[in-house]
Amino acid sequence: MVLFGEKYSYMDKILVGIDGSEGSKLALEKAKMLISEDGEIILIAVIPDPKEKIFVENDVYKNINIKANKLIKKIIQEFGSKNNKITGLIEEGDASEKIIDTAVKLNVDLITLGSKGSSKIGIYPIGSVANKVVQYSHKPVMVVR
Repeated sequence: MVLFGEKYSYMDKILVGIDGSEGSKLALEKAKMLISEDGEIILIAVIPDPKEKIFVENDVYKNINIKANKLIKKIIQEFGSKNNKITGLIEEGDASEKIIDTAVKLNVDLITLGSKGSSKIGIYPIGSVANKVVQYSHKPVMVVR
């Protein structure tokens, strides 16, 4: 809900970054609260580009792609047949770039993301993907924790 003047307005189209983490689940929950009655939630999972050197074997890429598809299908199934439309897509490449580009291409009202990022070095209060999306997106971004 967004307060405009004296009445609340819900969002018609929200892009939710998902990766199976607790943060992305919270981002989806927040999107469910903010979406209009006949609005659309779009899930986006971003996987590394198969041309990147992290894939030694083609099977590793296939595995990641399968996991992303299963995650999207599971979320859509759990969402059920509510009034809202929920769709999902998988993009390849840099997560922050793909989220920003998709938000513009689909003309979403809001991007929701989980906040906490982790790496082998340590845990940060805001993840690198969320940080880049907040910094460079021209669409409103909500980071949830």
